[in-house]
Amino acid sequence: MNAFQRIATIIGYELRRALAKKKFLVLVILALALQVGIFALFYYFFTNPPPGFTVTGPPLDEIKAMMWLVGVLGPQGLFIPIIAIVIAGGSMSEEYERGTADILLSKPITKIEYMTGKFLGGLTLLGFVIALTTTLGATLAYGLFGPQESIQFVPVIYFVLLYSNMLFFSMAFMFSEVFRRTTLSILAAVGILVASLFIGGILSTMYFISGGEQLYLEVSKWLPNWSVSNLPSFVASELITAPESPFVSMPSGDIQLATAIIAVYTIISILIAALKLVRSDVTKRTT
Repeated sequence: MNAFQRIATIIGYELRRALAKKKFLVLVILALALQVGIFALFYYFFTNPPPGFTVTGPPLDEIKAMMWLVGVLGPQGLFIPIIAIVIAGGSMSEEYERGTADILLSKPITKIEYMTGKFLGGLTLLGFVIALTTTLGATLAYGLFGPQESIQFVPVIYFVLLYSNMLFFSMAFMFSEVFRRTTLSILAAVGILVASLFIGGILSTMYFISGGEQLYLEVSKWLPNWSVSNLPSFVASELITAPESPFVSMPSGDIQLATAIIAVYTIISILIAALKLVRSDVTKRTT
């Protein structure tokens, strides 16, 4: 068995292990239910509009034709990053907690092969979840609001979503190896996500209060959540011309910067996890 076969074996093992986690399945169900609920609300609103709201005409037709963007980008705000954290947060640590890391690393496999298989296995599962939410969002939009414009860009948006979520996935994976405690790893990554959202909101408020002081805006861009949340919208705004409306919002921004920030966080997290694993002794069951 060569290195690629050994890594493939670990990938399959990681997929089976992650799929057996109830909290992962619950989060996926909640994400899908959120999409269905959002589209149900939009459908009700468009078919039962409040007095004075224009139902017919090209503007509303254009909005309906772009509703797939709401379905595809909607879960990215919170659910997909949290699912990424849950998948990766227990990837390495659960093996230490259960004492199975000793067994796995006693096999004819190197630590780097072991870590690569675990990482790629979790990332494959995350890719499947994003594919599921992306497909559901596009399908609901077509089924409820009719033919969708620019829907040929769905595959591009999918890969951008997967790339964006590698940041929190890699960060949680790093914590999983460094702390070797699943709960602590997940809490640390979720804490950074929440803190990033909170601090970003404060910086945005200070930016407007100060009359556009650029420093606040520049600092907020280096918060992890800024690039994860905005890169898919930035790419979509470059590819697609969507009508201006409160229903479909695609802000434009610096795609190169957001891409680079995600790469920096991801690479640093992977390197820290690899160094910790390579330099550690043969694992023992944690208590």
